[in-house]
Amino acid sequence: MSESHRGALLAAALYLGVALFANRSVLADPFTLLPTPTDFVEAEKPGRRLAYEADQRFVVSQVTRLARAFSSDPMTLTDIGLCAPLHHPHTLGEHMFAQGLVGALPYAATEDPLFTFNMVSVLTTWISLMCMYALAYYWTGSFAAAFIAGLLFGLHPQRLNNPAHLFGFGNGWSAIALLAAHRLFDRERWADAALLAAALCLQLLESFYPVLGLGIIGGTYGLWLSVRYARRIPRLFPKLASVAAVVGGFAWLVLGPYLDTQAAWGVLEGRQRMLVWPWQYLPGGTASLGWVAFVLALLSLLDRLRGPRVQDDPRWPLLVAGILVLWCSVWAIPLPFGLRVKSPLLLLGPYIPGIDAVRALSALQYEVFLVASIIAAFAVVAILERVPRRAHGGVAAVITAATLVQTFYPPAARATFTLTPDLTAFPMRPSEEELAALDRLPSGAVLDLPIGFEPAEKLRWMPKYLLAAAYYDRPTAACYNSFLSGLQSEVERRARELPSRAAARELSALGFGSLRIHRGDIGRRGRLLAPLLFDDSYTEPILTTPDTALFRLHTHRYTQEFAAIASATPPRARASVARPADDLVFRFGRSEAPTFRHPDPIEPSEVVVRWRTEDGALVSETHARTLLPPALASGRRTDRTIRVEAPAAAGRYRAELVRAAEPDLVLASRRVDVR
Repeated sequence: MSESHRGALLAAALYLGVALFANRSVLADPFTLLPTPTDFVEAEKPGRRLAYEADQRFVVSQVTRLARAFSSDPMTLTDIGLCAPLHHPHTLGEHMFAQGLVGALPYAATEDPLFTFNMVSVLTTWISLMCMYALAYYWTGSFAAAFIAGLLFGLHPQRLNNPAHLFGFGNGWSAIALLAAHRLFDRERWADAALLAAALCLQLLESFYPVLGLGIIGGTYGLWLSVRYARRIPRLFPKLASVAAVVGGFAWLVLGPYLDTQAAWGVLEGRQRMLVWPWQYLPGGTASLGWVAFVLALLSLLDRLRGPRVQDDPRWPLLVAGILVLWCSVWAIPLPFGLRVKSPLLLLGPYIPGIDAVRALSALQYEVFLVASIIAAFAVVAILERVPRRAHGGVAAVITAATLVQTFYPPAARATFTLTPDLTAFPMRPSEEELAALDRLPSGAVLDLPIGFEPAEKLRWMPKYLLAAAYYDRPTAACYNSFLSGLQSEVERRARELPSRAAARELSALGFGSLRIHRGDIGRRGRLLAPLLFDDSYTEPILTTPDTALFRLHTHRYTQEFAAIASATPPRARASVARPADDLVFRFGRSEAPTFRHPDPIEPSEVVVRWRTEDGALVSETHARTLLPPALASGRRTDRTIRVEAPAAAGRYRAELVRAAEPDLVLASRRVDVR
């Protein structure tokens, strides 16, 4: 075994020990406990803890369901059953595919959500440490320099302090991508092209934040490589084209559904920005590099002024890339005379698809940490060159100790980073009675009651429902994410209409097979729902625990033909609209059994409003999108309001609504006076 392999194995073992130490709060019982930052437990910050735990429960559920899909049926990754019956629910927030992939083995071994999440936390830290070690060792050939660079990168308190948002800083694969890119240009081998494609695809499985950061850093470094190796581009073209084709196709598979959701529902936009200020990167700031990284990076750049240390010394191009990504992460860079240069992402936001959906642009700070860690590795080499060889181990140990002290010693961590990586564990496992009840869930989606998607209701109920949902392989109506689609309000409305039998038939048609009524609401809700819950043609009691009452919701027949809700006969009342554009209400009804159920996917349809004169002549058409009734039971009516462009001439008209995909079927019509 070569020295480099022995060093890598030693680093892997030491890093695993450090990662376990960082997550030591849950090791006593990883099947019961979840970590929470100690800073959030303080009495004066109860709101932060509540929001953090809500996010964490959601992430546990998402990661568990993805891990289950990876370990059993990867084809179900994009429809893992949250926000039922929504198609591609992961596109309402972070997809977290990478965390699901990392959790596949722990889940396959235990099928336990909390253990899976806790192991993902440990392994995510370990992967980041090892990725940086590999890159730094490639450049320096020094075990000490690479090991310290890994610690600076993977043990940053901003990472360790935030296990609920692992997806936001999962940028370890970016280090491997930089390594593979340089090897490809330097050695021109297909193996390095394959490594580059794999690293980029793995990075795409993380959230949009590290992908955006890699685009800035990798684009800058790739441009430098292209200039440096310009004469090799013709020979490299087949390999580069292959990488581009593989990664481009993979990116479309991962990110394309986001654009589809944005187009269909009109969401994924208009989020409030979160950035930092440049001085917050200094030691003591909220985005601090840390004293060790700051000093080593500064020494490294001074060393670079003396000349390159290795062939193709990467420090200058990486410095430029680091400055660019730092610029993108800040509100503005102050200049003399009171001038400020805003973040390019704020200036170019309207022109970058999907960027309007990204909130925490401050997460780009993790790419700054990546660049600083690589540059700092060269300083370690420079320092070791200036001391006797017999002192190398002692000097490296001192730098390592300083890194660990500023990270794990609370006073030093607060002085350097304004926070500590200390985590406190809390029991989050449902009771055994609740788990036994979940084992008896019938097929079909689960509807938890009470349900509500207003901010306060969503924060109070949805995370608890989703944590329970991690323990069963069923779709759930629970939805807690950055955005909501209009489909959730449709489900909520029908749930609030219970004990209406018609609402129950519609929920059944939408795929719901059980009702879970929760403690604190069992008595009141049970009395309210009694006419439905004691009607054995609609429900069947399964189990009652101290926390929930579980009922089966019987399946009823339904049809998915739009002709079932079509009516060419307009209502007697005339509508009135003003030119040039106004809102027009169309009514849909279902008079016969069975219930109508919208075909999958349930999302807004392209519709056309055709304007005809009273004698039937076509005058004009209006194109729009609207969510047609997801479900409609016999005897039910529902309205849809559509913004229409009125005919140019005032008068009396007939407005017909049709689907663009089925223009011969009139779904609804109105007699309209155009003013």
